Amino acid sequence: MNSRPLDKSESSRLRDINEAGLESALLFVTETGLQKNILDATAPHRELFRDNGFHCYDTQGQGEANKVTRDAVIFDHGQKVGIPIFLYRPKTKKGDPRFWLSRLRRFVDPGDVLAVFFHDGVPHFANLTKDDEVNLEAPETDWDRLLESLRLNYEAVGIELLGKLRDLAASGPIPADGTGDTSIGRTIETALGIQINSSQSPDYKGIELKSKRSRSKTRNGLFAKVPDWRISDVGDFREMLERFGYPSPDGLRLYCTVSSKSPNSQGLLLRVDEDAEVLHELARSSAGDKAVCAWRLSTLHVKLQEKHRETFWIRADELKVGAQPCFQLTEVTHTKRPSNIQFDRLLSEGSVTVDHMIKMLPTRVHERGPQFKVARGELHELFLGAPKIYDLT
Repeated sequence: MNSRPLDKSESSRLRDINEAGLESALLFVTETGLQKNILDATAPHRELFRDNGFHCYDTQGQGEANKVTRDAVIFDHGQKVGIPIFLYRPKTKKGDPRFWLSRLRRFVDPGDVLAVFFHDGVPHFANLTKDDEVNLEAPETDWDRLLESLRLNYEAVGIELLGKLRDLAASGPIPADGTGDTSIGRTIETALGIQINSSQSPDYKGIELKSKRSRSKTRNGLFAKVPDWRISDVGDFREMLERFGYPSPDGLRLYCTVSSKSPNSQGLLLRVDEDAEVLHELARSSAGDKAVCAWRLSTLHVKLQEKHRETFWIRADELKVGAQPCFQLTEVTHTKRPSNIQFDRLLSEGSVTVDHMIKMLPTRVHERGPQFKVARGELHELFLGAPKIYDLT
């Protein structure tokens, strides 16, 4: 389906869905689709169906005999209506995945945008465009009752951690533990009684801590993930460094940010292949784009969900008390449940980037990444549920 930017009211309704903690994929309805009774199951829809254990097109045969019929729900002026959904792959062409909702014309017009999400294992379709009559504040509608029941509640561990951070902020500046960019994280974790180690698990009882200086305008770090060398053109970081590195006083290195927006100074750029569900890193030259390395999107999704199921993004002022460097906690942003679908979109748009930090050591090649990072202002789009911001001053 042809996509387009959402208008103000559509965006507002999508935000209601996100703030209820619902993972959704958008469906753009066209005149052709309504006439032919065809809705293309794009990569986000296929992923949503598969991840919710509802349907997997990869194992479905082509043709009418392999069509699957399941139950679905569509909202009509805020009220639930049960309808059948048909999932199939035609014999024509390559059997491109498709689906259709019974009586769809009763609920939508060409140009409408639907949000597709799951609740209790059933796909729900909400018209973001047409339901102008729906008052989202009216408690008598099915729509409002569903959203209200699913509002994210910040649980006991989050409340406990927030209390500890408030106590630390009230106690005044905390003496810095070490120097450099990573000292703020070590300082806060030590003050919370967290043992510093190399574990990739979340830091505090399942909550990930990300600490930054208040004046910092850099992107927010998400996680580090090595490429899948089995599907990559280069074999390891040494080969990457030899092909794309540059000389420095400390030897050969490759420190750079890679984005899907445009090639960097090394000619490197990202490209998301939704159909193959792969993130490619390419090298652009006058001869065209050539493959460098790649990650399976499913692997990145697992890492994202493991690392950021719940996260406290902490900010602190850097100051000195006498000659002692210190940090004064000022603010924390609390997020839950990253969206895999929005992660892929932000990768495609260039709001999620990859940082390489590869350098040649005397006996080996060292890489401190690749680090996946998100632009400062995009946390609200990456995570389901409205981020909670707490002032600690």
